[in-house]
Amino acid sequence: MLITLFLLGGRIYSPPVYLILPDSGDLRILSEEFLKGFSFAVRDEFDFLVIDEDPDTSIDFSRVYENIINKNPKIIIGPILAKHQKISAEISMRNKIIQILPITYDVSLGTYGNYVFPFNFKIYMELQKFLEFLKENGDTNFVLFYESTINGLSIKKFLDSYYSVPKILVKNGKISKLEVSEIINDIKSYNSVLFSDNGLNSINLYLALRSLGYMKNVYVFDNWLKEDVLNKIIGMTEKLYAITLQNITYSSYLLKLDRKFKFIEDYKKFYNSEPSMAALIGYDTGFLVKLALKSNDIKEFLLKFGILNGISDDYLISKNFSYIKILRLTNRGFEEVKE
Repeated sequence: MLITLFLLGGRIYSPPVYLILPDSGDLRILSEEFLKGFSFAVRDEFDFLVIDEDPDTSIDFSRVYENIINKNPKIIIGPILAKHQKISAEISMRNKIIQILPITYDVSLGTYGNYVFPFNFKIYMELQKFLEFLKENGDTNFVLFYESTINGLSIKKFLDSYYSVPKILVKNGKISKLEVSEIINDIKSYNSVLFSDNGLNSINLYLALRSLGYMKNVYVFDNWLKEDVLNKIIGMTEKLYAITLQNITYSSYLLKLDRKFKFIEDYKKFYNSEPSMAALIGYDTGFLVKLALKSNDIKEFLLKFGILNGISDDYLISKNFSYIKILRLTNRGFEEVKE
């Protein structure tokens, strides 16, 4: 329920949840879609206030955010704009206010302590698990293959900031045997490679590398554990490893699809329109916040929550490495690699 501040018993009432979303510019539609999904999950169970995150304002955003902090909210959701996220995360940590960042592409926000919960925290933890696994196995030199996607560029940016490893942009479209041979020659001194994405270009490059005899370790994320991807690489899974969440399997992926289809049907009946990805993320955010507000200690609830099996994606909420595992893909299925 979208509200404004109002007097309650002679004092100004402040809702427990604040959302910071841009109400102008190119991101206005994204905000509207996110809010529709969020409201659909909340269903009037708690009040919330939406603050306009004006992308063109000359006002110092830190002052805007500190003003929200002074209202003592239980949870702040957002901001959405990348230029505001680190500033707000630092203020949230300093003031011990719970902040959820459902739409963010900066992997380094995973380093901002126990009060800031970015939905891309899974990527940060999977990268840390991957780097730790390599170190334990004496296999620290690797190459990143990335695509010009939000996911690929965010992983590249994070590795650029913290690690000195070669990064190769995956070519769009068809790749020749000569080009693949040149890539193999360029990476022959490295023990393993990591693919950031599961797009067709990445899969085709992987298959081309294997077909030309590249047999070193290849690591991928759980976005490869999908039927359409697995069907393409079947028979070519030797020395292929997936970094994933503990409870994410092919079966859980199918169950999530069923839940997603049901949500879409219910959403269409309610709004008479198809939900966008922003609406799906909004719904998952609302679902999590609704549960958190029912707990006696929101921070501890979130830290112990584990994995949010959302309809938009699977999100690691708890800040614990034990939720990440590495699977060896075989023609018989998946085998967990024990450390």
